[in-house]
Amino acid sequence: MTDIREACAKTTPRISEAEIRALVRPDRIHRRLYTDPDLFDLEMERVFGQAWILVGHDSQVPKPHDFVTTRIGKEPVIMSRDANGAVHVVANRCAHRGLQVCATESGSTRHFKCPYHGWSYRSDGSLASMPNAVSYGGRDAIADPANGLRPVARMAIYRGFVFASLSPTGPSLDEYLNGIKTSIDDLVDRAPDGEIAFVGGCSRYIVRANWKTQIDNGVDLHHATYTHVSTLDADGRQFSRHGGGPRILIDGKRSIDWEPFGVVGFPYGHGYQGRPPVETLPSGPIYEDYVSRLVAKHGEERTKAILKYDRFNSVVYPSFTFQAFGQHVRIVRPTAVDKTEIRVYPVALKGAPEAYNRAAIRSLAATHSAASMIQTDDIEVFERAQRGLASTSNDWVLFAGHPGKGEEWHEGGWRGSGTSEFVSRIQYAENWVSYMCGGQGNAVA
Repeated sequence: MTDIREACAKTTPRISEAEIRALVRPDRIHRRLYTDPDLFDLEMERVFGQAWILVGHDSQVPKPHDFVTTRIGKEPVIMSRDANGAVHVVANRCAHRGLQVCATESGSTRHFKCPYHGWSYRSDGSLASMPNAVSYGGRDAIADPANGLRPVARMAIYRGFVFASLSPTGPSLDEYLNGIKTSIDDLVDRAPDGEIAFVGGCSRYIVRANWKTQIDNGVDLHHATYTHVSTLDADGRQFSRHGGGPRILIDGKRSIDWEPFGVVGFPYGHGYQGRPPVETLPSGPIYEDYVSRLVAKHGEERTKAILKYDRFNSVVYPSFTFQAFGQHVRIVRPTAVDKTEIRVYPVALKGAPEAYNRAAIRSLAATHSAASMIQTDDIEVFERAQRGLASTSNDWVLFAGHPGKGEEWHEGGWRGSGTSEFVSRIQYAENWVSYMCGGQGNAVA
């Protein structure tokens, strides 16, 4: 069967490989990476068309025939669960005249029916019926997989997270995720039942900035001292989220030494921000009930290991960030070179007290929704960056902090100082350049 990538028209590059390579230096990148529409179009084909992209979580389609619609780069897709309980990711495009067959963001249906000529598709993407079938070849035409909703080239699930790649070749999901799986495990293992679920809807907003500013920020610790100063001072509420995480130590001068925290990076551009010094863990009867459920499942020692907060944001390149202690997942959806849609999903820990999960959702609304204390700071910075990068006074954006990758890390990557920018250097010099020049990521430029 022809896969979705083969069915899509290819962009004719207007930028040569030599020109692409010249835009990335060991310690800096050209501002065009954030402002050039032609580069953006090529990214949608070669980065988002090659890498493993998070489509969603299987908890979003809990029952047979449930579905959600989304995009992989520019490609509209449907994630659905079929009658037998299997999850599928297929093109949201009728095989007849090319219409999007589903215009609803989520729901449940046994058949997706095209509104133009009535072609009807099952929840696994196969063609169920077509009017005037005899004129197209009858039963054989209905049974022909080419007339169904085309599946993505590859789809795989890790601990409930559904990933898809539009490319039939490349690393397996296991190879691609490599060491960042420890961050996914860190999130999911906090659930007493060993599973999480997306609950409480979705906080969705538009940022008037390039998608990469979000990914740059996900492995940038020290911006918080300046960007989030109003919530990091002695009276602030940053990281003191009720039921959602620890309070970090700060001094009376509103400054934090980020260096000891560390930043950890992996092949393919993934990484996470290291551990803050923990002043107090959550307390009270709800938290104690939660801990007791973990102990009943895992025992005292394993529970202590699970509850150890050792990382802030985690980033799965190119479009997935999340926090374990903040109990949320963020999906970055590029829309244009200077426009990005962000979707933030609260995460429930299955088996935890209902009040514990409810408090985490309320805390997330106060910290990472579009009008929250913290996210508004970041949005302002991203949009100012986009406006500033339009200036021709300086063509380069620096990622020069702490040259090198730091020490070898036991999880299969490298660990640098807390203000190191080496993870961003990996993302650009080793991955972005590789993808944009027709490779499969992780190749040294």
